Amino acid sequence: MKILVVDDDPDITSLYKTALEGHEGFEVETFNDPRKALSNFKPHYYDISLIDVRMPSMDGFELYNELKKLDPIIKVCFITGYEVNYRALQGIFPELNQECYISKSITMKGLKEHVNYLLRDI
Repeated sequence: MKILVVDDDPDITSLYKTALEGHEGFEVETFNDPRKALSNFKPHYYDISLIDVRMPSMDGFELYNELKKLDPIIKVCFITGYEVNYRALQGIFPELNQECYISKSITMKGLKEHVNYLLRDI
């Protein structure tokens, strides 16, 4: 399984990459700049993308919209350190559900379990 991780914090991308590749055998590609992630994006390549909500120059929702133009069936899960108002976001992104949000306070065991759960149907 191939996973794209985009977060402006290099410690987060490194931690997620190590946790997912080291124990689950996933191939993880990481970017700390959303614009660089967009310019290097490979449509129909990733099984899931984990994208930080708050980043400089382009937030996660803007990146999501651009990625959807390139790959309409991309599966995205947002990473956030902030409480998410799911009702407000569902008005903007009706196709997303609460399973598609990961709190930055998640343990690496929890991250692996969550990603495995999201990829169960693939």
